[in-house]
Amino acid sequence: MDFASAIAKIYEHLEADNVEGAVMASFRVARSAQDHLATIVFLRELHPGKDEVARTLYDDTSHLSKEAQKFVWERSLDRWLEVHTMDVPISPDDGDEDRTVLKVAAGDIQAELKQWEAALADLTPPHGMSPFDTAAFHDSSNSQRARIRMRMMALQTIKSRLKTRCFNYAVQIEKQLGLQGRNQALLWNVENDVNNYFKERFEDVFYKLVKASQLASSSQTEDAALLLTEVRRVLRAAADFFYPPREGPVVCADGQSRQLGEEQYMNRLEEFLVRKMRTSTAKELATAELKLLATFMRRLNNLASKGVHAEVSHAESRQGLVGLYMFLSTITQHFPQAST
Repeated sequence: MDFASAIAKIYEHLEADNVEGAVMASFRVARSAQDHLATIVFLRELHPGKDEVARTLYDDTSHLSKEAQKFVWERSLDRWLEVHTMDVPISPDDGDEDRTVLKVAAGDIQAELKQWEAALADLTPPHGMSPFDTAAFHDSSNSQRARIRMRMMALQTIKSRLKTRCFNYAVQIEKQLGLQGRNQALLWNVENDVNNYFKERFEDVFYKLVKASQLASSSQTEDAALLLTEVRRVLRAAADFFYPPREGPVVCADGQSRQLGEEQYMNRLEEFLVRKMRTSTAKELATAELKLLATFMRRLNNLASKGVHAEVSHAESRQGLVGLYMFLSTITQHFPQAST
């Protein structure tokens, strides 16, 4: 979805005093943004009936925990009551003089207002009535006029509150998108700097990074697992660049003897960090990033070894790619030269 255009639609509907259109546009934005609470909040305004809301809640939040689903259900009801509860009784025609909650769909508000305006116009005495009959007519219709006006006032209040809610949501999403845009620009700069670094020094890593980025943009389920495989290949190629494989046991910086061959690429990266990173702050940061990435990759390796690639989501695989870029960025910023 083009969020900028969708948000502009919300503003257009608000300026045209089209509350149903504004709520519908807000619902579409919320659902596309996977803002589950806002989705159900606006759906309640479109369909006050419980069944439709419950069906959509199940479809959109089945992946959430029971506690999260309960929170969305209860909180959205609270938000609905905030809009539909009046400070004074509504005095509806059904005789319930104490009712303060008006259940009405956003799409019915304008039509009902017109209906009540016509009803008020009908409450005028016909031409030719005697003064006595005219007085009796006004006396008998005063109570009905009062109830109609109170309901119309309640409808106008709900309409105003809904317009305010849609406006505030549009402003909130605009701010959120602005922050995300700046964050995306930052991540793009990190990715670009890392790619350029290896393009100039070790193209094997560069081409593997490009392949990983292509897989990250795919929506195919199998590409999520392939992306994780490519992340491991990038790590191994980066280790070959920074700390090439050694034959036989190697005495490491901590005095321990370890194998640092082709398969021990994580050990080689750790040894490189200990020996070559100049500042302790950069070294500690890179070491922490590598350990976090290694833990994450081990977990995904366990999934792969069980043959359950389908359980690896796109979000998980992309998280691995972001972690890889952040780790490589820390190294390349503080170690601009070639390998050991």
